[in-house]
Amino acid sequence: MDSHRKTAIIVGALFIIATVAPIISAVPLSVVPVGFLGTEGDPDYLTAISENENQVLIGALLWLSMTASVVAIPIMMFPILRKHNEGLALGYVVPGFLRAFSMLLM
Repeated sequence: MDSHRKTAIIVGALFIIATVAPIISAVPLSVVPVGFLGTEGDPDYLTAISENENQVLIGALLWLSMTASVVAIPIMMFPILRKHNEGLALGYVVPGFLRAFSMLLM
């Protein structure tokens, strides 16, 4: 049971990272001027990005940490779920990878 407790703590921390990282990444990425709901944004957005390169890098790293945690959650849960139902375990892992892939495309 001790291994299940460690897994639960790790999965809980990953859920927290997956929730908090994109919220925090909005602060450094706010320097990027984008349009609202498909409207045309600032035409000099590349200039704004190059002027705030470190902030954009921090925001991107936070976004990637969120994606890594979303991928790691089903991987950590697989051994526990496999004991109950292997189909259920695989049914949780595969959409986790697809979800993370779709987050990278955003």
